[in-house]
Amino acid sequence: MLNKEVKRVSLVGVGPGDEKLLTLKALECIENADVLVYDNLINPTILNKAKLTAKLIYAGKISGDHYLTQDEINKTIVEHAGTGEYVVRLKGGDPYIFGRGGEEAQYLIERNIDFEIVHGVSSFYAGLGYAGIPVTFRGEATSFHVFTGHKKKGEVLDLDFKNIVKLDGSLVFLMGISNLSVIVNGLLSNGMNPFTKAAVVENGTRYNQRVFRGELGNMEEIAKKENIVSPALIVVGDVCKKNLSFFNKYRLPLSGKNILLTATRLLAEKMTPRFKEAGANICEMSLIATKGIEIGKDRLECELNNSTHILFTSSNGVNIFFEQIKKYGIDIRSLYNKKICVIGSGSGEALNKYGVNPDFIPSRFDSKSFLDEILPQLDKSSKVLMLRAKLGSDVLPKGLKSAGICFSDIPIYDTVIDYRKKFELNRNIESFDYVVVASASAAKALVEMIEDNSVLNGRVVSIGPVTTKALLKSNIEKIITAKQYDVEGIIDAIKKL
Repeated sequence: MLNKEVKRVSLVGVGPGDEKLLTLKALECIENADVLVYDNLINPTILNKAKLTAKLIYAGKISGDHYLTQDEINKTIVEHAGTGEYVVRLKGGDPYIFGRGGEEAQYLIERNIDFEIVHGVSSFYAGLGYAGIPVTFRGEATSFHVFTGHKKKGEVLDLDFKNIVKLDGSLVFLMGISNLSVIVNGLLSNGMNPFTKAAVVENGTRYNQRVFRGELGNMEEIAKKENIVSPALIVVGDVCKKNLSFFNKYRLPLSGKNILLTATRLLAEKMTPRFKEAGANICEMSLIATKGIEIGKDRLECELNNSTHILFTSSNGVNIFFEQIKKYGIDIRSLYNKKICVIGSGSGEALNKYGVNPDFIPSRFDSKSFLDEILPQLDKSSKVLMLRAKLGSDVLPKGLKSAGICFSDIPIYDTVIDYRKKFELNRNIESFDYVVVASASAAKALVEMIEDNSVLNGRVVSIGPVTTKALLKSNIEKIITAKQYDVEGIIDAIKKL
């Protein structure tokens, strides 16, 4: 754990786009940060790793303009570090490879602010690697040279092309697509063969990566025809003859689909692997979070002693319950004579982690089906302990009450809206093919934070009727509702579109 008494800043490289290229040290910084200052190309899923109390400060570009100037970024970092907060500055790729990390480090040194550099994977080799182009290859290139292809607004790219053309090995130009003409003409006018192999990689390592191969003499034509845009890198040299492609090689049912998960961090992380197995690119942007509600040892023990059945409506409730009985020192063996019930498969899997198998799961994962199937198994001696969200649906208590079944409805956690995500949600919303909403709470958060409801029409995939009902109240049209109320049902619904 970081010592908050020491002014501390971490300048962290988060790689070129694929969130799995994040280093363990970078992840540790993000998870412990009090303040995250991040750039335009940061994968939003990375921000989802931050603790709920962390401040998220965007420092990138919007429509070609800096949201914060470099001076403002420097001052923001120092301002927060000066209050004793742990500041993590997130930068694409590596901080010291054309990322202005050196300038930020120098600014901190001049103000006696303690800092560290956390190096990240650079696009100059990872972007090429994901494109199937090795930056070096025996017999083709035994060296490589990396150049910036970008200058400050209004400044001319003034690379020493006369000497660059004399270099052996691979030539890599980062952030150079806007200066592609300058680069190509600079190399050709200084004697480079127009038939030299070349390539451009757009959105390297990301789900929407595109790779274009050709020759130096026709790269401008290719870029114009294919409408190549930033971020993109340019490589010139014999390594472009190689095609060692492995990324996005296989077409799967959801290949090419960019899907936003709005659920809690725990649920989103659980759902992501299944979506990726189906080929989708996933962005985890939790619009809601859960906070445990302390029941109190005496009350919890009393409720457990009096109950015959314990009902969990979500995996959140399961996890918080076991955290609390551990905290209170309650022996798990005291549950031996209780019937453990859950509504969905997710809750059942959460129970399994604690070595407990549910005694009852309804055939359909909704409250009505639960009541229809559990009530015949209950009688006047039954006492149901419901451990669920503070603002849960009234279907369960109404159904139990009307059937004359004794019950306790205990809120074990509260669901809160994470308004920090509003900026990122609206900044990125049009890039998503589908927005998955897995609860009425997430639906409420989505419609409260979105600035233009119309962009959601035809993109929202709901986990079930209760969630769909919550979405319809906000005039969102063409909602896709899963027939089976779990991640498999959501995936199946998208496949059928």
